[in-house]
Amino acid sequence: MCSGNKTLCDLCSEQEQQQRGRKNQKKSSEEEAENKDNDSDECEQCFRILEELENIDDDCERHGIKFVKTQDYRIAEQYGATDFPVLMYFEQGVGGIFEGDIEEEEEVLQWLIQQRTEDRIELITRVMLENLVEDTQYLAVYFYKQNCHICEQILEELEQIDDECDVYGIHLVRIQDPQLAKRYSIKTFPALVYFRNGNPLLFEGDLQNEQSVLEWLIDDDNRELADEIESVNERMLTRLLNESPFLAVFFYEEDCPECDEILENLEEIDGEADLFGIDFVKICSAEAAAEQGLHTLPALMYFRKKKPMVYDGDLTQADRVLDWLTSQDVFEIKNEIEEVNKKMLEKLLEENEYVTVFFYELNSEESKIIMEKLENIDSETDNFDITFVKMADARYARKWGVTNLPAIVYFRRRFPSIYRGDLHSESDVLEWLRKNRFRQPELNLFIASKQHLQLLWRIQNNPKNEHSRVSFQLALCGIGADRTIDEIRIEHSEIRASDASKKARIAPLPKRTSENVQFEVEEGPLYGAGIAD
Repeated sequence: MCSGNKTLCDLCSEQEQQQRGRKNQKKSSEEEAENKDNDSDECEQCFRILEELENIDDDCERHGIKFVKTQDYRIAEQYGATDFPVLMYFEQGVGGIFEGDIEEEEEVLQWLIQQRTEDRIELITRVMLENLVEDTQYLAVYFYKQNCHICEQILEELEQIDDECDVYGIHLVRIQDPQLAKRYSIKTFPALVYFRNGNPLLFEGDLQNEQSVLEWLIDDDNRELADEIESVNERMLTRLLNESPFLAVFFYEEDCPECDEILENLEEIDGEADLFGIDFVKICSAEAAAEQGLHTLPALMYFRKKKPMVYDGDLTQADRVLDWLTSQDVFEIKNEIEEVNKKMLEKLLEENEYVTVFFYELNSEESKIIMEKLENIDSETDNFDITFVKMADARYARKWGVTNLPAIVYFRRRFPSIYRGDLHSESDVLEWLRKNRFRQPELNLFIASKQHLQLLWRIQNNPKNEHSRVSFQLALCGIGADRTIDEIRIEHSEIRASDASKKARIAPLPKRTSENVQFEVEEGPLYGAGIAD
């Protein structure tokens, strides 16, 4: 009985499943029919638009625009397209989205011709931006909102500098994505973000002044990349040659493993070179190299006021490259006073006994006039073995006691002497430098004055029969017997009060302290408390 009941339950269960299957099949058929109706509606719109666009295909071809279509949504997703149908224009792999009425073929044609003939700022999607940030070294992105009058007005102003940005290797695009803007701390619109190898920098100036925007974008400080040599194109290189007094340029080729290895080594000294005031850039252009007479790459060329020098050493030895760039032989320009910064001056003071520095003010007509006169004696100072440089740094000048600019400071083994004469008379300056260069050091005068005082003390305490012998010794030291003790003491006091004398007395102290510490470490335990016991 139970078995019979079980059979009936199984039959009922099978019938119920069949009914459910028929219902689900009917329901799925209805959904498929509905989807087909929707797809047919969308397809009808697509076909209608395609028919309209077919009318401008020949016109596009005449303007060098190839018109294609695709039904592969996966391709569209790669560029961030979500609403269909959509029209995109690509140039050199970068796409821009058509914002108008896609059913108006004349409007589409005008837009395509404008994109082809004029360099317009492309509208991109979030996905396209993420790809550009990853692949583009210099990228400027204009964030704005729809239906914003001031945004559209500024966009028109920025269109005027788009071509200039391209010349300097800066890709300028625009995007309407308020949510993405929050990621870059943008709270108000419109805004401009500058990506340098993916590192964002927000523009805080006046966007309505397109020239100030352009100057900000091409400014060396803003373009500079941390721990990476900046890449430039031909136009940017020309600009740097005109503006940068010291420029190192690495010329290289694509698909060159040797170039990649050298670049990796050179990037280790990029920051150090920058401290010495040397701009370091790289350029991948055989044409630019040929213009400088380089036919074998890779190569490194150093321009000092546009005057080139080619490095003929091993480019993989970055330290040697830096030593060459900062060496005095490479640094000096004949018959010209070289500009230095703090780092370079410190290096010169360490390596040279005699250095003269002309401290001046930027945009000062007096400094400019004096500088032109001093250029006339630069070669003569070279004959005196004096390194003559100039520096526009008032703060660093105060370190050496200079309070008023322009001024000249002569360093003898790092001991400074300030010129007090007429800066406009280059002959007087040269004579002052000559006397300082070839006179006895003040330290010797100080030692001699101590000997003088010792002899004078003997005059007062020795018997009269020794007076002639002491007078003879004074004469040998250059002091006449007729000079009074007070005069000698005053001279000694003045010498002892001089800065050079003070520094000469203080200079040995660190060495002496170091020796005492070493003595305490090595010998001290031998004489410590309890040793005798």
